[in-house]
Amino acid sequence: MEAILSKLKAKAEIAPDNALLRDTISLLTDLHHNEAITQRVTWDSLIRDFQRLQDQGLWDISEDNEKLLHTLRSLLTTRPSKGSDLTPATGNIPAPSHPANKAPQDSFSIIYPDPESAPSPLIPTSDPILLPLELVEILNRTYFHHLLATDPKRVVPPGKSLISMLSGSPKEGDGARPTLRDKVEDLVHKAFWDEAVESLSNPEPSCQLPRIKSLYQDLLIALTPLLPSQSPVITTLSSPLPPTSSPLDSAVMHLREVVTSLRKRCAPVQDEELDDLLRSLDEPPLRSSRPISLATLVVDTVKSILRISDIMREQLSQFVLGSMTEQQLQSMISQQAKTKERKDILDIWKCWRIECIWPVWLGDYQPSFQVNGVAAEPQFKWIMRLVQALGSSTPISCQLPTREPQSNENSLPPIFFFSTPALLEIQNYLQALVIAASLRTLIRVPQGAQGNDAMSFMERLWILLNAEIIEEPGSGDIKLVNLADEVVRARQLDGAMLSGEEETRLRAAVARTLNHNDPVFMLLQKRILKALADALRHQRSESKQAGAHTGPLRMQTGQHGKRTEKRARIAIVLNPEEFDAAHDAETPQLTIGRVQGFEDEYLRKVVEEVFVKVDECVRWVEGIWQDVLQSGVVDREYVV
Repeated sequence: MEAILSKLKAKAEIAPDNALLRDTISLLTDLHHNEAITQRVTWDSLIRDFQRLQDQGLWDISEDNEKLLHTLRSLLTTRPSKGSDLTPATGNIPAPSHPANKAPQDSFSIIYPDPESAPSPLIPTSDPILLPLELVEILNRTYFHHLLATDPKRVVPPGKSLISMLSGSPKEGDGARPTLRDKVEDLVHKAFWDEAVESLSNPEPSCQLPRIKSLYQDLLIALTPLLPSQSPVITTLSSPLPPTSSPLDSAVMHLREVVTSLRKRCAPVQDEELDDLLRSLDEPPLRSSRPISLATLVVDTVKSILRISDIMREQLSQFVLGSMTEQQLQSMISQQAKTKERKDILDIWKCWRIECIWPVWLGDYQPSFQVNGVAAEPQFKWIMRLVQALGSSTPISCQLPTREPQSNENSLPPIFFFSTPALLEIQNYLQALVIAASLRTLIRVPQGAQGNDAMSFMERLWILLNAEIIEEPGSGDIKLVNLADEVVRARQLDGAMLSGEEETRLRAAVARTLNHNDPVFMLLQKRILKALADALRHQRSESKQAGAHTGPLRMQTGQHGKRTEKRARIAIVLNPEEFDAAHDAETPQLTIGRVQGFEDEYLRKVVEEVFVKVDECVRWVEGIWQDVLQSGVVDREYVV
């Protein structure tokens, strides 16, 4: 630890203002003086910091440095055993054959598109950027996952369903250049298995038994989802090891039982490989041979079983996915996306930076309208602050932490990072609503029911504004003259004969009305923002009073108990922790009162659609950052 700290401190003398370098040194110093906090530090987040330091030229790739990182990972991925010895835990170190970017705990994986062809990337790779490409890829993948959960129609190809985005796993052996993380993990994997062979080669049973028990624990974790709980194999792996003078011979016998059980349950494509394992176990090295031969057989067999069990779990997960409804799939995607989003934001910004930015942003609360009653309660202040940001004429943004942060008058805290594109689009929609309502004041609306001319005007106007927001191909930029043409046309259709001078005055009125400082524009904007804030807070107040209704704790596919006259359908019990409880929760409908100036029937419909979009974004953030929203502090133990 001292060696790696000294190297980082030497780099700190060159770059004393680098926040990432300071954070890394501080964390490693804490680890050095208090190893108990290793339980709160993950290797994934730490190696990502070293990758970023490498990209910034503050960490060099060398054999010595890789050994230092190997030692560091050993510290983070070891657990205490009996006595004072530390035994590496294979549960934290996947077998070398496992892909480094695969999350074994997930029951499904997302098929991510190629960076060049990804729809709606958060950070286009074609643009000149100063960020490391690996960080850009991480952010774009998480954002793709975010869209898959919040707006799937933007990323799912036409004619495809959600299952088409989940039915694959990351490709292996794609020839990509190995990253620093890949090299370090390969080194750690090799060191772990070499150490296992060395421990088992010791002829003393007292040295062999702890290592065999550790391997059995890893096999138990891998095989539990694949075998019945009453299986003799599960019983053997979970029971204390019996005393024996030849632990390796007993291990060979137990492994033969494991392979035989897998042979009965695996797909035919795995039969040949399992048969090869059985043959090697049926003909183990002779007792007269070197102990390392039998130890190598045991270790290689365990590695193969772990790899095959991964394949079988993947096949089983595909069967489960195929049996799920679209709503269940959406709920699982939502839960995984929220977990991934929170993890990436914490890894990039760190807890302390989020906790510093949040109160500053919240304190800049200067609403342009007054609220009372439920809307004025303190717990809803952050919603008011967000509505204020949406009403600003400065585009919403969320800055990445850089050495020289750029100042932005309307920058959101990090917890909104992946929702920022949607919020920016909403900001444009709110501004378009105010523009439409402002221009509506310049035409004569027939008394009583809505006239066809007025409706035609509003629909035509919104088509122009909407095309500009969503950037439809060929729409071009909306010019002031286009909007003025629509106003003039509406006045003419109303039967008014405009002279040249009157038309000039009308066009000047259009230009004046669309100015953000125009009294009519400001008044209508205040009304729409106040209506939005009232609707969001009133709904949350009702939810709190009624109590949120969460989804069922035990979810099943099929219709259990029905159609008894036919063969019973397979009922698959799904893990409730893999589902997003908020996704299926029943919430009060968003209540939108009459907004003066926006009474037009077509405009009211658009107002409702935009308000629902805001509500969806707010609910998404509430489902991930409830700790920050309530107390302003990141809870390290908080689980999405």
